[in-house]
Amino acid sequence: MDRKRTVLVGPPRARKRIAFACFSRSLGGLELSTIRLAVAMSERGNTVLLIVPPGSPLQQRAVEAGVEAAVLEPRWKYGDLMTAFHLGRLLRDNRVDVLLLMQSKDIHLASIASLIAKNTKLVFYQQMDSGYNKRDPFHTLFYSRLSRWISLTENMKSNVQAFTRVPDGKVDVIPLGVDLRRFDPAKHDRSRARAFFGLPEKGPLIGVLGRLDPQKGQEVFLRAVPALVKKHANAHFVIAGDETAGEADYKNSLERLCKNLAIREHVTFLPFTNDVPRLLAALNIVVLPSYFETYGLVVIEAMAMERPVIATNAGGVPEIITDGRTGILVEPRDSVSLARAIHRLLTSAPLRVRITRLAREEVLRRFDFDLCVDRLLTSLDAMEETPRSFGGHAPRLDA
Repeated sequence: MDRKRTVLVGPPRARKRIAFACFSRSLGGLELSTIRLAVAMSERGNTVLLIVPPGSPLQQRAVEAGVEAAVLEPRWKYGDLMTAFHLGRLLRDNRVDVLLLMQSKDIHLASIASLIAKNTKLVFYQQMDSGYNKRDPFHTLFYSRLSRWISLTENMKSNVQAFTRVPDGKVDVIPLGVDLRRFDPAKHDRSRARAFFGLPEKGPLIGVLGRLDPQKGQEVFLRAVPALVKKHANAHFVIAGDETAGEADYKNSLERLCKNLAIREHVTFLPFTNDVPRLLAALNIVVLPSYFETYGLVVIEAMAMERPVIATNAGGVPEIITDGRTGILVEPRDSVSLARAIHRLLTSAPLRVRITRLAREEVLRRFDFDLCVDRLLTSLDAMEETPRSFGGHAPRLDA
């Protein structure tokens, strides 16, 4: 059924001039979430500007979404003073109140730019985890320019505290949610969805959605198939996604593995699709076999679509799934345990029904995109003044 957008009760928010900087030429989860957040901020009455590389997929997406975009591209990773100068002038001339940085490597550039755009507050929207020690003077100096650091999970926040000197009071944990008007199981028919993607009409479909990359665990998924088809001869397995740039041979290696395991007839490869809700509607079970997943947005999308999820017990996923209640967790790289978990779901309809019902309720409670955006705006409203000088106000390095 259609669901009305949740409206938070409270005083009207002051409209802001918000810029998003994402100097990526890829188009994956990070880039798509940038567009989604930009559109959501615009819909709430804020003036939004995307700062992206010229001719990039993000620029094209901005045009399609009707979001204003300015083009800029760093020439090298560090020390690009000219680009920092242009970024500072762009922020100052557009009177930007808040700049959201979508990649950590761009913090230093924005920090220098903020010397020109003195009224622009810097916020890092962290979507990738890092276990590298960044407590050195170089990172501490530039991170001191941030007014807020947004992490998606408590695990990410713990790593921020362990590996940087960013004060705890500047770090907020705000999950990235899903649009429940789009990810609504009542809007999709399983048979039609299967026909749309050319998938088998009958039998259970078990699928993995995500870019084709060794770290995503598609190989482990395929190694679980032989044991499953012995018990479920009509089961079919789907791998949907495109290869990561620089991994041009990975799909070929997966195809060879299918041949070596004699399971090719049981597996379908699909390209990347924007129509994720329809593809999820076609599946009976969704698997996330990643070796490590910082967040796992597809898990939340599948839960919203009332599809039972099996995912690896790594990274931020355990903060999304409660094992045995809203999904099933298995250890990474363990094809035997994965096969057992899939078999368990295929043979227990009551378990599938219970998990999908509780999972949808969990998404409604914690991962509604509208609620997450409102929490982000609340965090931006609460930002305190950040020192605007590298001298005298930088945090102590002996803490």
